Amino acid sequence: MTEQISWLPTRHRRDRLMRLDAAEILKRFYYLERALTLACAGWVPDVSRLESKALLGRAAWQNAMTADASRTRVLELRYPDRTLEVGDDTGLVRLFEAALNAPSGAALLAAMERVFIPALRAGYEEYLRVTDDIADGPSRRFLEVAVREKNAQQGEFRKAAEIELGVRSGLRDEAQEWVNNLAALLERLGGVRLEAPPSGVEVPEVVEPGRHYRVIQHPARDDRYFVSDGFYWPDNFDPDFGYGEGFRLQLRSAIAHLNEVWAVETAGVLLAGFADELGWEFVVDAARWLYDECRHMLMGKERLEAWGFDPAHVPLGGYIYQACENQDLIYRLGMLGYFETKNIGKKQVRAREFAEHGDRTSQRDMDFDWADEALHAGYGRKWLRRALEVRGENPESWRGVLKRCEELANARIERATEEEKEAVRACAEALIADAERVMAQAHKG
Repeated sequence: MTEQISWLPTRHRRDRLMRLDAAEILKRFYYLERALTLACAGWVPDVSRLESKALLGRAAWQNAMTADASRTRVLELRYPDRTLEVGDDTGLVRLFEAALNAPSGAALLAAMERVFIPALRAGYEEYLRVTDDIADGPSRRFLEVAVREKNAQQGEFRKAAEIELGVRSGLRDEAQEWVNNLAALLERLGGVRLEAPPSGVEVPEVVEPGRHYRVIQHPARDDRYFVSDGFYWPDNFDPDFGYGEGFRLQLRSAIAHLNEVWAVETAGVLLAGFADELGWEFVVDAARWLYDECRHMLMGKERLEAWGFDPAHVPLGGYIYQACENQDLIYRLGMLGYFETKNIGKKQVRAREFAEHGDRTSQRDMDFDWADEALHAGYGRKWLRRALEVRGENPESWRGVLKRCEELANARIERATEEEKEAVRACAEALIADAERVMAQAHKG
């Protein structure tokens, strides 16, 4: 007679998710966050308000960080298996990927607030309810951060959508229809849950009335500012105008930061456009690049506001983005990398000069900017070479790309009309006069 072996009780509050179950769910989260990263980045040029552009850029970076942490954790849990196939999540992932094929940037803002963010947050919260620090502490840490970020994002996207659809009311009906169609499909898929979504739910690549994503050639501009046809300061086309000294240097540096809007938009379309070609490591770097450019843009915006300048007197251009109109995306990559390296040394000098004259805010912004740009210069060299390599070209031919970028920028300058130049000069001179009045009032006080 076989002796019966006794066991301790096996039911425990921590026993729901096994290692491979957790890996499967986190893989789902990775693909969903990846899809939203690309969508947020790609639509940056199509929203008008600077705050909306910055929100999309920051959300893209935050989403990429969550996706990267999820991806890394999946590979840890599945070791030595290194595969990351979509598998049973195809329908749900396809729905989130449809975010890139939005009808407009404003529609994406609305869909993020009403559909995508609540769904992902619910999935994260359900995961956190059934796991614990002992078994899966690493996952809990980054998902708890993600939940906090999603809570903040939802309110910010709601406000941004209201503003953008107010500014461009003609987009409202289309946006509403698209969001409703996304929500209906998500409901059929059961939302973002721990269980795999049901099979048999047909999800189109483009959810009506969306359209296939294309790089936006003509970015929307914030009409609160003096929106020029492309140039934002006379030295863009007149090297003799110069940055100047004293308050002129302060003013010109803030204008330069504000007008890194072109870099924000360029980084966004590069992330969306090269993600499949260059892979996940590129997405992570490009998301950081995008977020940093958003921060630089806001540095200028906040300094100019703190000095009390009327935005209507502040020039907002983007001729470098315009210079690449209808060009191969590799020239936008070269343009962003090329212009990142031009003034790195000067920024350190300017930071010291601001410090000497007590402008700690300008000093601090330029100091952090310098560190970011040094990092970005490395991104530019690395990914321009890699892009050439994956296209079957000599990676050392990157200098030819930069030469072409310089030609494109010069060609845009040569196309400038006298009326365009005069408008930018008049705006700059008026802003300088405003600055002189600000200084006079400060001395009286």
